[in-house]
Amino acid sequence: MKQQNAFQIELAQLESDLLKNLSDADPATILQNKALIESLETTKKTSMTIQAAQEEATKTEQNINIMREVYRRVATEGAMLYFLLI
Repeated sequence: MKQQNAFQIELAQLESDLLKNLSDADPATILQNKALIESLETTKKTSMTIQAAQEEATKTEQNINIMREVYRRVATEGAMLYFLLI
């Protein structure tokens, strides 16, 4: 969850930087602005990496939830035994 929140913050920062760079660029020479194009490529690569990591984190979270449900019955039985013995 913490990692997903960090990814969301990083994506928001990338979007903000990208919009700022685009708004500051000269419309007449926007296609020749190499720094802007490199910034766009970097943002694209970073966002794709973050998206892949988010998908992996979602799968991991789903697996954790499935395993939690498997052990919930065992925990319930253990709690019942504990209180029966006390």
